[in-house]
Amino acid sequence: MELKNIKILLDQKNFNDAKSSLLKLIDNKIKFINNLVNLEDNYKDLYFTLSQVCIQLNEIKESKKYLIKHLEINPKDCEAFLNLANMQLRSQEIDNAEKTYKNILKINKNYLPAIVNLAIFYEGIGKIDKAIKYYDIATEIEPNNLKFQYSLLRVNPNYLKDKKIKFIKDLIKSKKIPKKDKFLAKLILSEDCKKNKDYPNEIKFLELSQKEFLENNLDKKSKEYWSDIIPHYYDKFIYKNNNENIFKNVNPVFIIGLPRSGSTITELILSTSKTPKSIIGESGLINFSLINIFGEKLFHKPKYNKIEIDIDLIEKKLLSNLKNLNISVLDKSIFIDKSLENFFYIDLIIKIFPKAKFVITERNIVDNILGIYKKVLLNISWAHSISEITKYIDNYISIISFYKKKYNNNLITIKLDDLQNFDKKKILNLFNFCGLEFNEKYFDFKKQNIFIDNASNIQIRNNLYKVDINKYKKYYYLLKGYEKKYPWIKF
Repeated sequence: MELKNIKILLDQKNFNDAKSSLLKLIDNKIKFINNLVNLEDNYKDLYFTLSQVCIQLNEIKESKKYLIKHLEINPKDCEAFLNLANMQLRSQEIDNAEKTYKNILKINKNYLPAIVNLAIFYEGIGKIDKAIKYYDIATEIEPNNLKFQYSLLRVNPNYLKDKKIKFIKDLIKSKKIPKKDKFLAKLILSEDCKKNKDYPNEIKFLELSQKEFLENNLDKKSKEYWSDIIPHYYDKFIYKNNNENIFKNVNPVFIIGLPRSGSTITELILSTSKTPKSIIGESGLINFSLINIFGEKLFHKPKYNKIEIDIDLIEKKLLSNLKNLNISVLDKSIFIDKSLENFFYIDLIIKIFPKAKFVITERNIVDNILGIYKKVLLNISWAHSISEITKYIDNYISIISFYKKKYNNNLITIKLDDLQNFDKKKILNLFNFCGLEFNEKYFDFKKQNIFIDNASNIQIRNNLYKVDINKYKKYYYLLKGYEKKYPWIKF
């Protein structure tokens, strides 16, 4: 009966009451049982369920605690171990995450989710040989899985051979590819054409890939938000109740801008400073906190002229999220966040973090457009057509220009060329602006044991080099006509 009531609460998404009921049930069924082996099967997953409920409540530390208790009762539960490893990785517990992933394979050497996650893990920390090993194992288990095939192509440029291309083409003809993976087949063919310098067919298959991604994988709500909603509201928020100001002594650095503009290299260069700090990557904390509290108003149709934002509510949400990332000491602490979309929220961020600094990363804008389009950024809803990319960038240029005038002392720009030219003076200036001790060996970031989960994770592990200024010229025709609509496009 108790379990049935808890299920009803979960179905209703009443997670607070579900948590209370689970804790009471655990008191009755587990805490007073001396021999856990004799625990009824129905109750052996109570801690696991409680852990999942805590995730819904964004109580990550609590979730991890209950997951560990679950594993004391169920020491061979691969799914629970996988959840634990993913939590450890999220909080940059690199060694613990690796150990947990490997423990799963000791329990079941063919447990595919652990094999794939271990491959992603090694790719993210730059151990490419090990990443290839585990992606190979995954393809042996599921040879028709194009996600694994494409991952191998990303980490091993020599992976594509005539035999593999024939396999992909035969797979397309067989019509056995799941809808959501069809774009990957075209993307692999596009990469093969690029490798063979067949640029017209590279773009032909790239366009087909992007089209199929839009048809079968697009998050329409996300696209609407980034293309139409937040560009409308960024300067229409009315802020109230900034009473507690709990982050007044925090010194955060926000790296903002466009994807493929040098943001990851900038983050890693700053991470070499010996000044105590936390690196939280693409946390999305500001965006998550805003939508979590005010999402209903933001998505309301028709759009409001203004929206009231309660700063105290957002601060409480942020405090909880930062604790999940092991940031609990707020006095004079520094963290570096690389959620590029934060340029929409500069006003809000400064209300919350009066000492915030913003680093804008930039590169040649035409190359930037093509770099975004050709990379097929799966987690970015607006990045799959030239028209949507240019629309987003037009909003970006307008908004960043507005904030450069309003908060000139809080913003600095670093260009990708400055990094590629090893411009020590500008890099030193960047460290000083961020309040970080300069490290003469700032390009030693490759040696750091940091997990990077983005499109640059392979490239940045290689030696930094000057990009050929003609790299994208053969693709400029893709932007033909757009320069009439957007004067900032200049060839």
